Amino acid sequence: MIVEWDPARPRKKITGIIKEVLSSGGIIAYPTDTVYGMGCDLFNIKAIRKLYLAKRLDEKRALSVICRDFKDISNYAVMSDSAFELLKGCLPGPYTFVLKARKIMPKLLMTEKKEVGIRIPDHPVPVALAGLIERPIINTSARISGEEFLSDPREIEKSFKDTVDVVIDGGIMMSSPSSVIRLLNDTIEVLREGKGSLKNILS
Repeated sequence: MIVEWDPARPRKKITGIIKEVLSSGGIIAYPTDTVYGMGCDLFNIKAIRKLYLAKRLDEKRALSVICRDFKDISNYAVMSDSAFELLKGCLPGPYTFVLKARKIMPKLLMTEKKEVGIRIPDHPVPVALAGLIERPIINTSARISGEEFLSDPREIEKSFKDTVDVVIDGGIMMSSPSSVIRLLNDTIEVLREGKGSLKNILS
C-alpha cells in the first residue's frame, strides 16, 4: 500500500494505519533526507529478521536506528561531552553516527564491538514515525544488498511486496546515502563519505 502522509497535516485514517503497522510488527518504507529507508519497531526482533531476509543482508551487518531527539539518543547510546557537541552541530542531518550502545539496545542491532548507528534525519516523516510509537525505529536503505538504491515508491512496493506493509510516498528521490562517522573515546573515524559534509567534522 502506498500512502501520502504529512506529519504537519496528518490525516487521521492514514496515521492510524501507519501506527498500527509499526505497533503490530509491520514494516514501513519512508523518505528521509538521504535515500528511501525501510524500518520497523526497534524491539520487534521478528520484524527485524524479516528485514534482513528481504534485503538478503547478513545479520552480522548492524542496522541503524532513527531517534526523535537527543534525549532518545542518550537513552540508547553513550555520548561523551565532545561527541554531544559534534552531534548537536550536525543533527538533524544526513549523518549516521556510530556510538557505544547501551544495554537496552537489542543485540541484533549492535556490531561485535557493541556499537550502534544513530540517525536524526532532517526530514519530518522518519522522525514523526518514531514519535508515533514513542521509541526509535529501525533504519536501513530501501534496496536489495549489493544493488542500487530504490528511488521510486512504486519500485519499492513492487520489489518488497511480500515484506513492506506501507510505503510512504515522498516522490522520486535521487540522492546519496548518509555519511557514517564512528565516535568512540573521542576519536573520529569516517566509515563512509556520503551526503553529509565532512568539512566541519574533520576540521
